[in-house]
Amino acid sequence: MNNKSFENTEAMELYSQNFYHSFVLDNGKVWPNFMQLSQTFHHLFFHFNMALDEDLSQRIMNIYKPYLSLDPTYFNDFSNFISKVIYKDNDNSFSLQYKLFYGIIASTTIGLEVLALDFENKFKLYGGEISWLQEGIKCENIPKHIKSFAKINDILAHNPRILHWTHFGEFDNGLTFFVFQSAIILTTIHRYATIISALNIFVKKDIMDNKFTDTNEINKFIENNEINKLKDKYILNHIEYEDFNWHGEKCLYVDEFDWKTNAKYFFSDYAEKEMDFLEKEFKSLDSLSNNINDNENIFNKKNGIEKYVEIVFGIQDREYDYKNTNKTLTINLKTLIKQIACFPEKLQEENLDVLLQRIDKNNLIRLIFLVTAIKQKICLTFFAKAFDEFFGNKKKFNH
Repeated sequence: MNNKSFENTEAMELYSQNFYHSFVLDNGKVWPNFMQLSQTFHHLFFHFNMALDEDLSQRIMNIYKPYLSLDPTYFNDFSNFISKVIYKDNDNSFSLQYKLFYGIIASTTIGLEVLALDFENKFKLYGGEISWLQEGIKCENIPKHIKSFAKINDILAHNPRILHWTHFGEFDNGLTFFVFQSAIILTTIHRYATIISALNIFVKKDIMDNKFTDTNEINKFIENNEINKLKDKYILNHIEYEDFNWHGEKCLYVDEFDWKTNAKYFFSDYAEKEMDFLEKEFKSLDSLSNNINDNENIFNKKNGIEKYVEIVFGIQDREYDYKNTNKTLTINLKTLIKQIACFPEKLQEENLDVLLQRIDKNNLIRLIFLVTAIKQKICLTFFAKAFDEFFGNKKKFNH
């Protein structure tokens, strides 16, 4: 760790009206005060020099908050969830430096350049090891267990079904809590990055409809010109989503291993605080679905959406009639759901235009929240299953 010190003893406001609220770290350190943000949007959004005292997160939120906060109660709950899981020191054994580095690699593998750069800035501000940023994931100073999770990070983000117990070969029993905490942190950042990536489709449409001033500058902000350089630096395996091969691959049946019956209890045992935050957020999302009464409420299709996302990643429910999904979801809606879950950076405005003829924008934004939550459960389910097999095989080898 660099010798950058944090002498202040008072809690400071890290961000104003965005995801990240005031907090003091458990180890007694506090975040340094960021410069007062300019009232001029041109300066606030687009000075891309990335000086350490610039608050890139504020610029991100100034663009995306109008889309995120259409349901204020849920927005606050989701904001608190992000803040607690990613930024709060919940466990002295899991440093904020590790979490911020996870932020870099997780947002990079999703393909969201601006968020990766934001995490890089925070990593520097916290006093993280600069060699990690200079040399990337191949840096010899990065602990072995962090490097091992860099490979798991890519798999969780794109093809969680291929996660195998052998991917945990670098871990011993003393790192079990770290392993499960890491899985929640990484999938939370994947989810956050996916939401922002998916919302870009609405930003682009509003640019076309002249709802933004400084259109050229906003286009610069959402461009991903340097993402391939970031991937070369921080990604070990360039994995992309591949369709499940129903003729050559074995699916995961929910009656054999699923989130509610199996996976969530692993995380409750080994990542109790993070799991508590996650469960509260999932309940908040369910509450949101119960409080929307309009006829086109996307949550009326929730069961069909959940079953469709599961089947996309190779999870099957033997008791569910999948013909119902085809009755509930149109082809265009299924296309959008799959793009959100599998490759949000490739969303096309054409699909959005067709859907907006039948479903309003607010419901499509709610769909993004719902699909990303479903995917996070799926990823954590595959993770828990693979680690359970790792435990079992390790016991066999020890005997």
